[in-house]
Amino acid sequence: MLLSLVWGVHWVVVKEGLRYFPPLAYASLRLATALLTMLAILAPGRHLRRPPREDAPVILSVALLQMAAGVLIMNFALQAVPAGRSSVLVYTMPLWVAALLWLRFRAAPRRNELLGLALGVVGIVILVNPSVIDWGVPAELAGTLALVGNGVLWAIVTIHIRRHHWRSSPLDLQPWMLLVALLPVLAATLLVEPGRAIRWGPAAVAVLLYSGPLATAFAFWASQSITRSLGPISSAMGFLATPVVGLLAGALLLHEQLGLADLAGFGLVLAGIGAATLLPARSGAARAATSEPV
Repeated sequence: MLLSLVWGVHWVVVKEGLRYFPPLAYASLRLATALLTMLAILAPGRHLRRPPREDAPVILSVALLQMAAGVLIMNFALQAVPAGRSSVLVYTMPLWVAALLWLRFRAAPRRNELLGLALGVVGIVILVNPSVIDWGVPAELAGTLALVGNGVLWAIVTIHIRRHHWRSSPLDLQPWMLLVALLPVLAATLLVEPGRAIRWGPAAVAVLLYSGPLATAFAFWASQSITRSLGPISSAMGFLATPVVGLLAGALLLHEQLGLADLAGFGLVLAGIGAATLLPARSGAARAATSEPV
């Protein structure tokens, strides 16, 4: 529940943070402060060590797909898409987990998962229809579609986290994941945003402290630990509260207006996620596809 609260409110924090930071610089500073936080935690106890070669695949997938790509998509999309809607679009992730397990591992979906996918897809269609977003504004349409794509990327990483045979713990690997994520983002920042000003002040510092140490260093470690322990389907249940928190935070803190189409789309997506994840676990070969490490 703490993770859902942290990440749900974070959509509002990032929306506000973009008033002070250019998007690429914000992403770089977020990852850099998270990396410094992890170094401060691990270095004194001499837990900072070179990762085993066997953990390189999970380091790369988490760092590049979940951290670097996820942070960049979030920062650019929130310039045009409301925070509440953004949180719902990304947290379609459990629906894509069920779809990918079906396509990649032939884990035949149960009726509730098929129902969940159908409800979620209808909800997404409602959320991207011209009465809800302005297709004449390319940034809004691109941001919306990118957020759905981010949900797919997160689903891929979620399955990989569970099926990977970990040699080190997620905590031990966090500094390396953050470093690998930071390098391409920092390079893009220096290339694309040289000289763009940052509006430093107490609010900007507070935003950065929330985004870096809390919403990145703590939250990514916690989500990986939960997924590794429970598996992609079960862990998705633990994230169900996040889009709800995001919606409420956007409405209460940013006064984002929710129309009937918004509410219908949000409701169908959340109902789809619930249908796909809140019933008993799979059995037999299907369970093996979702939980056995490789």
